[in-house]
Amino acid sequence: MPQPIQTVISPEDLLARIDEPGLALLEINASPEARKREAGDLPGSRIVYWKDLAWDDSRRLLATAEEFSERLFRLGAGEDSTIVLYGEPTQFAAYLIWALRVRGYRNIAYLDGGLGAWKALGYPTSAERSVERTPAARPLSVPTASEADERNLIGRDGVLASVESRDALLLDFRSPEEYSGARVSGTEAPIDHGAERHGRIPGARHFYFRELLDETGRFRPVEEIRAAAQKRGALEADRIINYCRLAHRSTLGWLALTELLGLSNVRVYDGSWTEWGSIVGVPVEK
Repeated sequence: MPQPIQTVISPEDLLARIDEPGLALLEINASPEARKREAGDLPGSRIVYWKDLAWDDSRRLLATAEEFSERLFRLGAGEDSTIVLYGEPTQFAAYLIWALRVRGYRNIAYLDGGLGAWKALGYPTSAERSVERTPAARPLSVPTASEADERNLIGRDGVLASVESRDALLLDFRSPEEYSGARVSGTEAPIDHGAERHGRIPGARHFYFRELLDETGRFRPVEEIRAAAQKRGALEADRIINYCRLAHRSTLGWLALTELLGLSNVRVYDGSWTEWGSIVGVPVEK
């Protein structure tokens, strides 16, 4: 059995382990073009398009625990692996760490900053360094998610109930333009699309995800993140609901608030603005 690994692992620590044959290093890539490749950009890594790992094949739901075990095994990761996910960009790995936690999986690490931080440090890529991996001999055991695991996820009905009762702090991790209602997608998107309406969930406080990260995409020092969270009232809140456009950026917020600050009351609205901004009858604020 592999030794337990911290949830957020630094590029420096991963580099020290990069030659371990039992390391299962998976690139969670934002582009469907990833389906045309097998190898990822880090030495000895495998690549997967994020939806192919995270979602049900036919419904907009997270994969089941059984599906996660099967899919990870096909990527070489299983019971005897040390599993590390890295994102391109980094928030896509954060989303998978969160999704796996919802289904009860633990002892799977997130590479702080993903591929961007790795390259910024000048560390070797798969084009520069070859590493032989030992594929897992058996899949991960399928866990039974606890109530605490399942509470990391909240659906639209739960969000609406919280908006109406005002019993939770809503944190919006989108860009300033999205939060204000000027756009429904980030400024980097060539076409502004993704929801029928512009705006935000009523009462949501803005917490731009870039405030969590340095210029390379790594988490800022814990005290800086704590101060930013305190500014939004997160340290005193009884319940917190994170959202963005597709939930990727808000899962970076979930990682920061839970793994770095130790909060246990944070939920992620998986549908986020893509769903909320297109539902008939829900309130929108600008």
